[in-house]
Amino acid sequence: MEGFAKRMWGDKLDRVKLLSFGIYIIRFSNVEARDQVLNGGFIFFNRRPVIMKPWNPNENFSKEDVSRVPIWIQLEGLELKYWGEKSLFKIVGQRGKPIMVDAITKERERLSYPRILIEVSMNQKLPEMLEFEDEHGWNSSIGVKYEWKPSICTHCSGLGHIADDCRKRTVGKTEWIVKADNRKNIQVDEEGFTKVVGSKKSEKVKEKRAETMVSNTFQALDTEQSLEEVESTHMDNMEEGGEPSFING
Repeated sequence: MEGFAKRMWGDKLDRVKLLSFGIYIIRFSNVEARDQVLNGGFIFFNRRPVIMKPWNPNENFSKEDVSRVPIWIQLEGLELKYWGEKSLFKIVGQRGKPIMVDAITKERERLSYPRILIEVSMNQKLPEMLEFEDEHGWNSSIGVKYEWKPSICTHCSGLGHIADDCRKRTVGKTEWIVKADNRKNIQVDEEGFTKVVGSKKSEKVKEKRAETMVSNTFQALDTEQSLEEVESTHMDNMEEGGEPSFING
């Protein structure tokens, strides 16, 4: 809000302070600057109306009761021949009190939809369709788009927000709960020392490791034993006077 006020009024502004949720105190450099802003027309911040009143020390602004607010609406699908201010005010009069049309609508610089500022009650329903009777006595239906809808908090009765977004709602405190020790493999010896026995999962891992067989893929020991048997047979042949055998390779 402070940044918005500085962009709007520049040197006319002195300071901005938060009074309560959604309510601010704005101090201007002088009374003339304040009155100029108050008489300058409607002000909107993020498409929401800014309700401004002169400061009175005898009033409690935190309990300000706002019953009606201005909002901008757009009429979708309305024929261009009904875009005159008089016709538009007559059509939207069933939704709220007409205040003004925007300059672009008045000058026909945008032909996609007309934009009108109306005053509505905080509690009234705002349907998305609007019907009116044309000059021939036929009923016509057009769509209504609300750039912002007024809302009242059901928790604190504040304006501009709903109960789910209310900052005054009490949030439950976080409590730490000590869980019970459900471990069954704890043993205490005679001297009072606690012995923690491995869990069933670790015991199964040990059993699995014990069952694992280690094998020699290349069978090196068997090869050495075969060489000894061949050499022994060869020596036996020589002792018997036989011819030594030649092995290719």
